Amino acid sequence: MSIDLDPGTLWGIMSQPREEFPVSSLAGQMFQPTNPELRALYPDGVYIDLRGFPDWIPYARAVVEMPPPPPGLAVDEVRVTDVLAANELLLLAADPLAERRGPVPHTPEGWVWAHLAGSRRLALVPSSLHDSFRHGGGVATLEVNRHRTGLELPTGSADEYVPLVPLQEVSEAAVHKVEEHLNVRLPGSYRGFVMATNGGFPRHPGVHPEHGFIVDQPFFGIARNSWFEELSFVNMWVSDRFTHDFLAVGPVQGGMIAVKVHGDDSGSVWYWDDDDRNDAERYDAEYICGHLLHRCGDDFEDFWASLRLVPEPLLGVVRSAVDNGHAQLVDDPDAGASLPPAEQP
Repeated sequence: MSIDLDPGTLWGIMSQPREEFPVSSLAGQMFQPTNPELRALYPDGVYIDLRGFPDWIPYARAVVEMPPPPPGLAVDEVRVTDVLAANELLLLAADPLAERRGPVPHTPEGWVWAHLAGSRRLALVPSSLHDSFRHGGGVATLEVNRHRTGLELPTGSADEYVPLVPLQEVSEAAVHKVEEHLNVRLPGSYRGFVMATNGGFPRHPGVHPEHGFIVDQPFFGIARNSWFEELSFVNMWVSDRFTHDFLAVGPVQGGMIAVKVHGDDSGSVWYWDDDDRNDAERYDAEYICGHLLHRCGDDFEDFWASLRLVPEPLLGVVRSAVDNGHAQLVDDPDAGASLPPAEQP
């Protein structure tokens, strides 16, 4: 798929040497996941283009074209509004996976919106494949205000907490078995969350005032319907970003949430950005955990209490982009070609 780049965007990409981006050493080659279950599901692998970025189009159930970022929005706000607008378009297109549980639609469960490098396009791809390796993308290459981070919340929004929907309760014995498998004692607040909800999800999409992710998926749990929702299974293939001091506990639109399980500050909650322009292929998990994770809670209860409903000014940006036709679904003939038949659009 060809992508037209304006000079500013092209300069933004080329100003960082190609070898700096994760997996850029595979430029022009196919990346094959190390996980055998993923290789069986997606045998074609992921093509890493000549710039060193994954080509997600063959795994895209849908592709959305967004307009240039509105003036005044910072990078985290652009990231949030892009995803929300994409979900609105998916719902308007009557995609069977699209779901609205309230005023703001969720991303389909098990999927993630990937920003495509050097463009304003997003592709809806399986989160299990997308999250299985580190890579750069369209947030890392986006020319946007980066001097300010986080989301500006209007007065009064501090009380708009995000309700939690539990999936089911989990027994002490089941949690203990997982702890033995992981060789770790789950910190108290997070342990209580797992026992009470088995990886619950927000009734309405939630955002964090200091970061650009959206919480709209169930967290990992125990004895779930898919291996890729299993707490113990997922943590077998995230060692490229997390040391044994951290446990990946759930996906978000924009990365993963992890809990520190060893050492000082045990129980604290951290955000890993999956499209971080500061990440580089030469970095290992030790460096990432020491320099690129973002602390977002003293414990899991504190983390959840810090989440807020999407602020109205950002919803206004989303409505404007969708209602005025500035954000649109794109008909790409190659979209979804490598998806299993059941996942194809």
